[in-house]
Amino acid sequence: MRKMKISLLVSMASLTMAALSAHSAPVMPFFGDAPTGWVTDRYDPNSFQNVGPYQGRNDVLGIGISQADGLNNRPSGFQSTFYNTQGKKQAISGGAGSVLSAALYIPGAWANPSNGHVRTDMWGAMSGGPSLDYTIFGFTNYGGAARLRDWDDETPLGWVDILTAIVYDAWTDFAVEFTGSTYEYRLNGDLVYTDATINGSTGFSETIMQAYNFCGDSSLQGAVCSNYTAQWSNSVGAEVPTPGSLSLAALAMLALGGTSIRGRRTLTATA
Repeated sequence: MRKMKISLLVSMASLTMAALSAHSAPVMPFFGDAPTGWVTDRYDPNSFQNVGPYQGRNDVLGIGISQADGLNNRPSGFQSTFYNTQGKKQAISGGAGSVLSAALYIPGAWANPSNGHVRTDMWGAMSGGPSLDYTIFGFTNYGGAARLRDWDDETPLGWVDILTAIVYDAWTDFAVEFTGSTYEYRLNGDLVYTDATINGSTGFSETIMQAYNFCGDSSLQGAVCSNYTAQWSNSVGAEVPTPGSLSLAALAMLALGGTSIRGRRTLTATA
């Protein structure tokens, strides 16, 4: 009887996870293959590769920024602010219900801009509209206090600062869901911003993983040059469970095993 109960619990757990997974469709490529499949966007960072295990995660993507690739050290034709944004991109495909997600490890040293300015973002290029639209979500400590922010070109400055407090020396999950009519931005599973102006977009066409080089550009007032690596991980679970599905799953598990369940949701330009 005990073996039957355990078997039923496992089956119900599998069905529950399948139901939750059906709710959203993760589209971020696997970082463990990097740099295979990724091509330069704007300008190559100093390094872009799977760095292996890092802070409890495996197959972590490291985007390395170096003074050697600062504006004044780049070849002629690349010595403009546009090429301070350095990263690589990969083609993806995902319509309504697709989720672009990744986790960034934010070191405590980034809280103090005097240690060096840092910026790194997860981009989604959208398709289907009359002009190319982007979702951008990430971290910066330039131009003010360290903060998380997203891009909304309908706002006066484009960038929208997120008021969620940064947790340092820890992983933070970033996710953007394209619902078909909005871009929904989430941090650690919590909705923090909704952009309802999608400019005719029908889905994701590319993802771009970027970091920013603050070295050698005199137009960046007060910029503190530093060599740094932005560490990104694939999200641990990309689902966004609905309250109803969680409640039904919990009731089913309780009915089978009398077990209490605690659910945890995981989704897992210019400077």
